[in-house]
Amino acid sequence: MLNDLIEKAKLRTNNDVYADRLARNNFYQSQTWRNKRKAILKRDNNECQVAKSTGGVDKDKLIVHHVKPLEYFPELAMDDSNLITVSHRVHNIIHGLKVAKFNDEWW
Repeated sequence: MLNDLIEKAKLRTNNDVYADRLARNNFYQSQTWRNKRKAILKRDNNECQVAKSTGGVDKDKLIVHHVKPLEYFPELAMDDSNLITVSHRVHNIIHGLKVAKFNDEWW
């Protein structure tokens, strides 16, 4: 599952609606996104779905991740099938980040 998420995070299209940081920030701060995030967390039982797929449990620092990136697939921004709950650690692995500060206020 994790490898599939990593590969999908690398997908690109020519759509650039959320290409700049300001547009993404505005999206993630919107009430519409906050409501969707709550619904996805509830759907996924407030658990990292990658950990769950391997028989583990991780409920720490959860992020609702866009399987196909928001900046390249804005038409899937609010599509439940494109959203998955992952831990901050897993999210960093998906995006190839070694160190990133978790900011709960952002989400």
